[in-house]
Amino acid sequence: MKNSNTIKKIGYALMIIASIMTLLRIMDILPRDYYTTHDLRNYIFLAGALLVVIPQFYIKFKQKRATVIVLTLFSSATIFAQDYSKQIDAFAKSFADKTTEAIQPYMSSKLQFGQIPIANTVPIMGNIVKNLPKLNSISIIESEQGKAKVAYDFVGFKNESFIHFDDKGKMTKIQLVEDLINQEAEARRQQQNSVQLPTPGELGKKHISIKVEFLAPDGLTVSGNLYEVDKNKPIILLMHQAGYNRMEYADIAPKLNEMGYNCLAVDLRSGGPFAGKPNNTNTRATEKGLKPEMIDAQQDIAAAIDFLYKKYNQNVIVWGSSFSSSLALLEGVNNSKVKGIISFSPGDYFSDAAPSLATVFSKIDKPYLVTSSKAEAETLKALINDSKLKENQSQFIPTSNGFHGSRALWEGQEGAEDYWNAVTDFLFKIE
Repeated sequence: MKNSNTIKKIGYALMIIASIMTLLRIMDILPRDYYTTHDLRNYIFLAGALLVVIPQFYIKFKQKRATVIVLTLFSSATIFAQDYSKQIDAFAKSFADKTTEAIQPYMSSKLQFGQIPIANTVPIMGNIVKNLPKLNSISIIESEQGKAKVAYDFVGFKNESFIHFDDKGKMTKIQLVEDLINQEAEARRQQQNSVQLPTPGELGKKHISIKVEFLAPDGLTVSGNLYEVDKNKPIILLMHQAGYNRMEYADIAPKLNEMGYNCLAVDLRSGGPFAGKPNNTNTRATEKGLKPEMIDAQQDIAAAIDFLYKKYNQNVIVWGSSFSSSLALLEGVNNSKVKGIISFSPGDYFSDAAPSLATVFSKIDKPYLVTSSKAEAETLKALINDSKLKENQSQFIPTSNGFHGSRALWEGQEGAEDYWNAVTDFLFKIE
């Protein structure tokens, strides 16, 4: 064959390019786009290999015919056997659609998460694709026969883990899901071993609250406990986590009183009975047929801020727990009556009903303290990541395992002192 050496040189060059791309990917220099870092380098390598082999095939066809055919078929079969792009595309579609319809054809009948019975696999997958934050992108970092390392970019957190496949290309193990299940189980174990209820003690007897009520924009009456020490002192609005009520702050508010802060612990419409007390706002919302969804509680927060601003003629420090801490941040961005924000375990809890906190953190110019359990800290750090922290804006990460929400401060809770030190330091700075 004419110019066979030139063709071979081109082939070698393509193989070298593909190898360099692989090295750059290992060094994390190339972006994680699937077609750039996975398919393209394979196809370049295959093209180069064919250009090297074809001249030899032409020159020594009779001698090497069988060997070349076998090698070529083997190379092609290997590449296509490692191509799990259809499965990953289906996974992405399931996250987008919030159902498992797209991914189920690629789920093996043997797919199981830890020791959980196989019968629960589909329902678990349904909860995962429905409840995780929005998926920005998913891509294959690398793959080999039987497994692929996948990069997930969710709003609020990122993950790299393996998906395993059988010889038919069906998923037999999804490491991401197993990791999430294990994290949730550990969080539940820690919570069961922690302080379960606030204990006001002597300070609770010293600082007695009074019941107050005010109207939300839709006419719903919102209830709360007002802990007042001095009308000229700063005021903090205290908001509970999902399923709770004002009693989440039964031993926190008296301590804040002792520090010289007026406090209002409110019942948000999204909540329930806790510590032997009903959530009065939630009860009224249910009776009136109003939505008690988490995002709907933002109007309760806005109404509480207005109530306190009128009563004390000063801006308000808003303090949230879990979902309400996200609402505190969302409200704090644009509400001129908000002085500062304390946010325990915020996250993107509202799907498309509210902007991602990553957007909020990039815009907010008020002082804030955000904190969480240690397990939640990396996700929270990712949400803050794109914004440059301004004066009196910080994230506190506990040295202990910590806890989700404001319960981290309850009397007797492990690590509570460290959380209190962070809160006290923040409040001192913004006085």
